[in-house]
Amino acid sequence: MGKVLWASVLIIAAVLTIALYLTLQALPSSQLPPQTASAPSLTSLTTSSATATPSSTSSTTSSATPPSVASPQFLVIKDVVGREVRIRVPVKRAVAMGPGALRLVVYLNATDILVGIEAMEKRPPQGRDYGYVIWAKNLTNLPIVGQGGPDSPVNFEAIMAVKPDVIIMTPVLANTPDEVQQKTGIPVVVVSYGTTGSINFTELFYSLKVLGKVLGREQRAEQLIAYMKSLIADLKARTANITNRPTVYVGAVSFKGGQPFTSTQAGFPPLVLLNTPNVADKYGIKPGAQISWEALLQAQPDVVFVDLGNYMTVLQDYNRSRDLYCSLKAFKEGRVYGILPFNYYWTNIATMFADAYYMGKVLYPNRFADVDPIAKANEIYEVFLGMPLYQKIAKDFGGGFRKLSFPCG
Repeated sequence: MGKVLWASVLIIAAVLTIALYLTLQALPSSQLPPQTASAPSLTSLTTSSATATPSSTSSTTSSATPPSVASPQFLVIKDVVGREVRIRVPVKRAVAMGPGALRLVVYLNATDILVGIEAMEKRPPQGRDYGYVIWAKNLTNLPIVGQGGPDSPVNFEAIMAVKPDVIIMTPVLANTPDEVQQKTGIPVVVVSYGTTGSINFTELFYSLKVLGKVLGREQRAEQLIAYMKSLIADLKARTANITNRPTVYVGAVSFKGGQPFTSTQAGFPPLVLLNTPNVADKYGIKPGAQISWEALLQAQPDVVFVDLGNYMTVLQDYNRSRDLYCSLKAFKEGRVYGILPFNYYWTNIATMFADAYYMGKVLYPNRFADVDPIAKANEIYEVFLGMPLYQKIAKDFGGGFRKLSFPCG
């Protein structure tokens, strides 16, 4: 009897155990008692760690692989003077120092990364084609990072205060690029496009390509270079195979301030583009130097162009010495014309091309019969600066391309 009772108890216990197990298996996992849940695997912990927010403090994540962090990207370039420079990219903050440096940044549509400008850029933009963009975008409110001007000393403290990722500079400041880079700890990229008053297209195109890479504007640099090459080719084709070229003099050429009528230069860039010599070429006159009146009277130029930046200076001198000016054939025949100044804090490249088309129209009207110089100037400014600036610039100089009145009756 006892054995039978004990067997019955065992059978009942087994039945109850099986029933409890089946019941638990049928419940949703959320209703399981805590001690029955499985522990997370190492794989699930790693995934959780990679997607967790920074505020997560779970102790289980300490055994997980931390989320991967992208390594800094660096660009190594050779600047226009052959210096190898290593720059962390993308560049988000930059300053441009020295004559012409900021102009190239503006031409590349990269003003959004500027964090400071030179004091001279706060002057009205008259004479600096890119300056109109600086003023239109209120970039004159940026901190001052230097005085500006050739041979000016670099203000290391002011530059470091705005924390640029890169310093863009031309090689005519008082401090060398290596010195600036060493003292600031900031990469320095040198750009250039010729000496004062001239243009070196090889250096210009290389500088634009390098800056395009550094500033993330490669496509823009290539677009601008292609456009300039098309202008150069067009001007060359229009003025090819001309056997009878007029004698030309360009006077009152701007150079570090106001200049008289006798201020000129050999290799005047717009005339070079037109395959046309300047009277000054014979004497190798450098920018800022002057030609003698004796040489002018001997040359008797057929056509004279006057830099409108110094037009009032020429007019005042003409009123004092009318007989001298009227001894020149171009004045006697009324063939004196005004062109926009392009020498101001280095070469205004857009204005230089605009001048070339107007001068071509004056000198070779048949070859430029299809050209409207004002429309062409606005096209050029649009491509370089995104604005049709001709009317603004002309207004700043009391009028733009035109025949000037110097009566010699």
